[in-house]
Amino acid sequence: MITMAHRFALLLVALVALPPAVFGHRLDEYLQATLVSIEAGGVRVQINLTPGVAVADQVLRLIDRDNDGVISTNEAVAYAELLKRDLTLRVDCRDLELKLTAFEFPAPGELRTGWGIMQMEFFSKTSSLAGGAHKVMLENRHVPAASVYLFNAAQPKSGEIQIISQKRNDNQSVGEIEFSFSSPPSSSRVGRIVAPVVILAVAVLFGRRGRTKLVTPT
Repeated sequence: MITMAHRFALLLVALVALPPAVFGHRLDEYLQATLVSIEAGGVRVQINLTPGVAVADQVLRLIDRDNDGVISTNEAVAYAELLKRDLTLRVDCRDLELKLTAFEFPAPGELRTGWGIMQMEFFSKTSSLAGGAHKVMLENRHVPAASVYLFNAAQPKSGEIQIISQKRNDNQSVGEIEFSFSSPPSSSRVGRIVAPVVILAVAVLFGRRGRTKLVTPT
């Protein structure tokens, strides 16, 4: 579930990353700020979409298909799926399938002010990663003629993931994250390590017990 705190955190990331020139063209641009979170079991993609005043009606025509002035749940899901089709996610050059996990849409009136933010969250499971370096690539092709894109990697929540570097193309519609993954030891490996230690401890214990039973001759 996308919380209000996450909403403002992602917006703050977007504003900090914006070059100064963007603010002068905000009214006629569609701002799409993307935050990519790499997890041990998958990749989470959160996108904040903010249409400027001059392009809000153009964007709303893609969402409010029956033009009744209300964004229904079905229309919101349909638009999220439309956005998803314009996204390409790859891990180590393998295409991954994104699944919509959460969304939030303000009222059309708020979107027309130029400050309304639509939020989408997608998740993709990854196969077991080997320890070492990996790459995540995300391309966003949604409404390219009117859009300004931002791309950032989130701080990993797990110590198993370490971000090495980020790369972006000129308009940030394509971003690449290089990261390292340190896989936790498997149960079999732990067993191979722990078993000799346990055996040694038992041997020492019984060795001590054996010595205590010895009686020194008088």
